[in-house]
This record gives sequence, structure tokens and C-alpha cells, in this order.
Amino acid sequence: MKQIPVGQWRGAKDLIQDAMLAGTDAAERLQLSIARQPYAVLEKIAPIAAPVRAVEQVQTAITLGIYGVIRSVTRLSASLADRALDLAEQPAHPKAPD
Repeated sequence: MKQIPVGQWRGAKDLIQDAMLAGTDAAERLQLSIARQPYAVLEKIAPIAAPVRAVEQVQTAITLGIYGVIRSVTRLSASLADRALDLAEQPAHPKAPD
């Protein structure tokens, strides 16, 4: 069985990380856009406009926080994978000093 070079593993890790971050960005934009639609309608009703804006701000803050956590976990996972790949590149049996 042919061994895959560590450089290829790093490339795959980078592609996965980039895809995760891009997908997270896209999902966040889509969710915020969809969530905005009912608020846009409801805030046109003067007596409830202020509370509607307040609820939207809370929902937006929660949404941004959750997607921020997803990005942080993705970056942390990539960092751990980098460390594991660094260890994989080290010789299995380092030579003892002469």
C-alpha cells in the first residue's frame, strides 16, 4: 500500500478547512437573510416595531455567536491537525547525540 506524503495530507486539511469556513460564511449569510424577512414585515407595524427590532437584535447576536463558535472550532481543529502532521513528519527514531 502506497503511503500518502504528509504534504498531501496538509493540502487536504487546508481544503477541508477552507470549505468549512466558506460554507459557514454562506450558511450564516443565508440564515440572517431568511430571518430578516419576517422582521422587515413586522417592524412596519408601528405599535410593535421597537420590540420587533429588539428581538431581531437578540436573534442576530445569537446567530453570529453560534457561527463564530463554528469558525473557532474549525480553526482549532485545523491547528490540532497541523500539530499532528508536524509530529508525523518527525523521524520515528531520532538519532542519539554522539
